[in-house]
Amino acid sequence: MALDKDKLEQGLIDAIKKGEETQPVSGGEEGEVEAKYTEGDIAGFIADAIADYAGDAEVMLVGPIMIPTVPSPTPSSAIGAKVKNTMADAGKAALKSAIASGFAAGDAPLAMMTVGIVAYLATFTVFSASGTTATGGTIPVPPLLSVASMTVQNSEGSLEDWCSSVATAIHISFSTSMFGGPVIASDGGMGVSVPGPLQ
Repeated sequence: MALDKDKLEQGLIDAIKKGEETQPVSGGEEGEVEAKYTEGDIAGFIADAIADYAGDAEVMLVGPIMIPTVPSPTPSSAIGAKVKNTMADAGKAALKSAIASGFAAGDAPLAMMTVGIVAYLATFTVFSASGTTATGGTIPVPPLLSVASMTVQNSEGSLEDWCSSVATAIHISFSTSMFGGPVIASDGGMGVSVPGPLQ
């Protein structure tokens, strides 16, 4: 798998549409309805959609990853391999809180959650696949997300258009973020993967 903007966009649409669902008011007059979900619930649905998207993030290991052999080390098969994000749920609660803050402020949620997304990306510290694990740090590029969020905040259009703009802004932020760090490979190789973009 890899980061899929269309998957994120559909997840956002589904999350926002849940916010339009109503239910009869308990003890109310006939035909009286109220929102089925709170803003906090919807913030959680949006955070779930982003985390589901983020769980597909991969990074290619590039760097001096060597198997310590005698008389000289040999390159590990992990060089060029892709490892998958294992930390997509780690920062989800804080991300939900940032999104909820946007709703509470009556502002476009993406504009308010820019800091939340940057902090969320920083929780991506472990990528792993097939016994090979890279532990390090993900470095986001906040100015790109800030510019994208301003574009979204100033846009008008349908729910689908808004979700497409938000998904594009988030996807740009994720795909320009860089991950690197120490690697322990399944074949005994060790080394450091130089920072590379999330894919």
